[in-house]
Amino acid sequence: MDWHLVSEEQVPHAGWTGYTWNKKLFPDPALFARELHERNLKITLNDHPHDGIHSHEDSYEEIAEFLGRDTSHKTPILFDSTNPKFMDAYLNILHRNLEAVACDFWWIDWQQGPYSKIPGIDPLWMLNHFAYLDHGRDGKTPLILSRYAGPGSHRYPLGFSGDTVVTWASLEFQPEFTATASNIGYGWWSHDIGGHIHGGRDDELVTRWVQLGVFSPIMRLHSSSSRWASKEPWLYRDECRSAMTQFLTFRHRLVPFLYTRNIICAKEDEPLVQPMYWEYPGREEAYSVPNQFIFGSELVVAPIVQPRDKRTGLASVKAWLPPVGRVVDIFTGTVYDGDRELTLYRSLYGYPVLAREGSIIPLDASPKNGCLNPDAFDVFVVVGKDGYTDVLEDSRNDRQQEDDNARDGKQRVSTIQYKQSKGTLTAEVIGRVWTFYFLGITSVPNNLRVLVNGIDRTEDAIVDVHSYPKGQNLNVKCPVQSNERYSITIELGPSPQLSVMDHIPRIEAMIMDYQIEFQMKNKLWDVVQGFQDRPLNVTIGRLTALGYDEAIVGPILELILANAGP
Repeated sequence: MDWHLVSEEQVPHAGWTGYTWNKKLFPDPALFARELHERNLKITLNDHPHDGIHSHEDSYEEIAEFLGRDTSHKTPILFDSTNPKFMDAYLNILHRNLEAVACDFWWIDWQQGPYSKIPGIDPLWMLNHFAYLDHGRDGKTPLILSRYAGPGSHRYPLGFSGDTVVTWASLEFQPEFTATASNIGYGWWSHDIGGHIHGGRDDELVTRWVQLGVFSPIMRLHSSSSRWASKEPWLYRDECRSAMTQFLTFRHRLVPFLYTRNIICAKEDEPLVQPMYWEYPGREEAYSVPNQFIFGSELVVAPIVQPRDKRTGLASVKAWLPPVGRVVDIFTGTVYDGDRELTLYRSLYGYPVLAREGSIIPLDASPKNGCLNPDAFDVFVVVGKDGYTDVLEDSRNDRQQEDDNARDGKQRVSTIQYKQSKGTLTAEVIGRVWTFYFLGITSVPNNLRVLVNGIDRTEDAIVDVHSYPKGQNLNVKCPVQSNERYSITIELGPSPQLSVMDHIPRIEAMIMDYQIEFQMKNKLWDVVQGFQDRPLNVTIGRLTALGYDEAIVGPILELILANAGP
């Protein structure tokens, strides 16, 4: 709100409505806009239009002349969404004057209810409708941010849920809220990530909220004007700053996946976030995890909404792993058998995001401001089942685009297909370097081959394996052919399987970090050592016989029980 005049002497109302730049905070708005645009960033201005246009506003005289109003008494021009001429002035004078200086799209923040001069006409509906259409003029892709105006109002804005309270209870409410919004088609939903008002300082809470935001339809950090509540990561403790930076960067890496899935969602009426019971309506377990959701059809997200245990440094969430064979944690490479309930434990740097067999997730290898088309791609692949994805791009988002106002964008399509029986990945791509990360595979296949346009280029590819703590993946960086379309084929060998993981290094690091007595550590380690060489029920029995509570034993059991093998 403070972009415009709020509490200055000439403002005759509460200050929520405003259309004149605050030159104390923004002495040169046009320069401010140029600086942001040079960084490939966009500007949105918050608009509370209820109080209308008063005499102190820069556009008051021009609008009054257009509407034929007498300005001698400085009478305010009241907002009227049912008056066509006023709406003409509102959009084509008031908004246009500000857009010419520093506004790329509008945040419509109507909060004064559904009543207008004509019964049944909701001002918020009218604002959303006309602001959306107005922003789409001249062939632009229309975009507005606005409040919920009831069922059906999802057709216009990116939604936002209002002012969230800074508490764990508020965070716990939001995953189910977001997922169930899809039940009425409201898919592009956003929240005040980190909380907006009240509550108190809790760096861990804000970090977990940011992680949820990364796997939300729209990620939007927000706070009140309190100097203590701002959301810049560098204002938080080192551990939280580092974790937030890691996940915010990953959100930018996800843009190729998000862009592609959102186009598919719009065409096929499939929201990006869906409750588990959409895909598994006949399974009771799908209704027992209301906070868990499917993200983009390939990923299952089990949000962490409780603080960590002070002894282990780990937070937990009860998850249901759906009946899809096996799933892989995209951050750790840990393989889990599906079709069961399991408590998952994560440090502040971890988050339970599981990819099913056959998943193909395209990422930006080196994201920069503005979410432009990538210079290079990373692609997560999970073997075990056939998989396919398109990777869609708009040429208007190329980094070398000279005309920021270009309207004639061309959509480009790269395709990636994986065949499990042959163990072959085939990609038809457009230029740039492509690196494929085969999650949950911890060794290089003996007969691995990399072909580019049908020619064996294995010797030119960079092939390596990540092991704990970097993840557990087979990585293949393919030699680039040109900036034109070319084909990549990676042959892993027939019917490759996800690896059986050696969890001992991770369990050892976990116990090392536990803030408990050394004697307890010794007893835990005595049970864990060599567990692969004895019956599983013996190891579980010995662990539970120690009598330690679930927060201590649970993280170890999670890994021991993760995956029984092919």
